Formats: sequence, C-alpha cells, structure tokens
Amino acid sequence: MKIKDANKKHYFSIVEQDEVIEAFSNAAKESLSAYIWSKGQKEDDIEEYELAEFSENKKLKMVTTGGFLSKLSKSKLTDKEIFIKLNYNRFQYFTYGTLKYNTEEKDYFIYITKDVYKSQQRSNYRLAANNFVKIQFKLNETVYDAHDISAGGTSFSIDESDLEKYPEGEIFKDCMLRLNVYKFEIPQAKIAKTWPVKDTEEKPTGIFKVGIAFIDVPKGTEEELFKSINGEARAEEIRKKMKEKKLNS
Repeated sequence: MKIKDANKKHYFSIVEQDEVIEAFSNAAKESLSAYIWSKGQKEDDIEEYELAEFSENKKLKMVTTGGFLSKLSKSKLTDKEIFIKLNYNRFQYFTYGTLKYNTEEKDYFIYITKDVYKSQQRSNYRLAANNFVKIQFKLNETVYDAHDISAGGTSFSIDESDLEKYPEGEIFKDCMLRLNVYKFEIPQAKIAKTWPVKDTEEKPTGIFKVGIAFIDVPKGTEEELFKSINGEARAEEIRKKMKEKKLNS
C-alpha cells in the first residue's frame, strides 16, 4: 500500500485555479505582503515584498519593502527557485517558482504556474505528545512537559497551587520550545486559557491545563516550526500505517 504524504494530509490542500486567481488578484489589489526564501535559508535572510499586480498570464509583480540600499541592488534570490508565502482571507498560500527582476520597472515578478497549496492560519494541525514525540515548553524559567503542539501554540498541566502564576491574558517573554531534537525561541507567549482537569466522575483533580498562544513569531522561526511539526506528523503517520500492517498480517 502506498503511504500518503502526511504533510499534505494534515496541512495543505491544493488550490483550484479559480481560487488561485481570486486570492492572488485580491491580495495584489490590497498590496498585501509576501515572503520569499530559498531552501535552507536562515531566518534573517527571508525577504518581504509588497504585492503590486497579478495579471491574466499569472505573472505576480512585487516590490521590495526594504530600505533605499535594497532598492539599488538586486535581491540575491534573483533567477533562483524560491518559495513564496502570502496570507489572504484567513488562509496562507504557498507555492514556488523562479524569481525574476525587471530592470526597466525596477520590480520583481514570479509566474504562479506550479501547484498552490493553502492552510488555515488559525487552524494549525495539532501534534500530540507520545513516546516518539517529546514536547517541552519553557517560560518563567520553568520547563514543562507539554501535551501537544501546533504552529500557533502548545499546552501543559500545572498544580492548582501554581495557577496564580499564569493568569489568562498574561504575556511572557523569551520562551523556549522543544520538539524532539528541535529547539525554537518564542519571543512572546500568551496564556490563552486555563481550565480544570476532572476525573471520570467529573470531580476536580487539583490539576489545571494551560493553553499557550505564540505571539509575533518571526517568519523564519514559524516556517521552521511548521516544517518540524510537519516532519513529525509524517513520521507518526508512517508508524500508524506500519502498526496497522503488522496487525493485519
């Protein structure tokens, strides 16, 4: 049996051409931002552009949002294959192609001819911790074993006696997230929600769960986190398929 790509199963759906035209056209009309990078690039090298126009031949024009010097010299990504991401109408759209530069008009462009994928910005796939997936979150100088993780947040449990340390809405700075061997600096994290854990008879256990929302995560960190969760989800899917195959053999 062919194993499905868990990456696409959990995160992406391929966008129909009508939606591609609508999304990219409207994003350009609203002069929204797009982010581009090449494979293996560091976070600091991700470039931001302002969308200028999307024409009928699927040519997406962009202008750099950098300073005066960046407008005098061409991007290092010119004529290279790049990934591009933009946010429109609660969705993130991803695709790739070759970045080109128009010397006369002093702008950049890319033809959107490859498959375009989308994912909901606020509906990130949530990966649960287990024997193979270890998740830890550090805030307030304390490290907690987390229950799950998504590109937008995580959760962990505390004793009721520690509840006052984490009031809902409180923001903590300089946090650290760990997913197996991967580590991510989270500049700010918000206590989104706390709720009591009850036993099978609906009685309080003295344990509370804490829901964390990541705030203003740098684009590079967000992308690396996204890819790491993606990889672990794919591995989890493969383990499930192998287990099912073993049980049915």
